[in-house]
Amino acid sequence: MHGRAAIALAAALAGCTLGSGTSNLPPPPDDGTALDARLDRCAALGAEAAGDPDCQSAWDEARRRILPLPPAEK
Repeated sequence: MHGRAAIALAAALAGCTLGSGTSNLPPPPDDGTALDARLDRCAALGAEAAGDPDCQSAWDEARRRILPLPPAEK
């Protein structure tokens, strides 16, 4: 009886560790919704957003996506 219990325990532990690894799948494509959510949060903060590092980062990202890059200096 102890042998079966040990096998069952080993199988359960093996199953737990197999699913806990990191995935090799690439992240899903960014469709802009994450940035939109961050910008919405910043809009809701009002004037407090000016001092929020995440809002500053979101605004930088939005500018990079919308505004063209300046010509490279030669």
